[in-house]
Amino acid sequence: MRRGFYFENELGRVISWLNSVGIHAHKNHPRRTESGVWIEGEPFDYEVFSDGTLYCFDAKECAGRRWSLSNAKLGQLNNLMMCARHGAEAFFLVLFTEVRKLKRYDAEQVRAALADGKKSLTMEEGADWDWRTLLG
Repeated sequence: MRRGFYFENELGRVISWLNSVGIHAHKNHPRRTESGVWIEGEPFDYEVFSDGTLYCFDAKECAGRRWSLSNAKLGQLNNLMMCARHGAEAFFLVLFTEVRKLKRYDAEQVRAALADGKKSLTMEEGADWDWRTLLG
């Protein structure tokens, strides 16, 4: 199975359910020409607006117990930081596939780790995350 496909499908189901109960949620997509040629990547993967809070996040999968910060693309991080500066909950959501745990790494946490020269963050450095947080 393509890396990230399982997680993407599961998040798609959550997004569909949130929309069905009146919470705005969507997946961002890269810009492409009419013929499908890639122009520009998406700023980050998902946006959810619930009970007055905007949640912006990028979803990642990790096979080990340390999440490599090379997977936090700088463009995505910068976009998440901009959203956070305006009050959004902005983070990287990482599925640790080996143990099936979801961890949240706030954009500021990732920025600080990169600024400190860290190459990865441990599973324990992430906050536990549950999709029900998106219910407001």
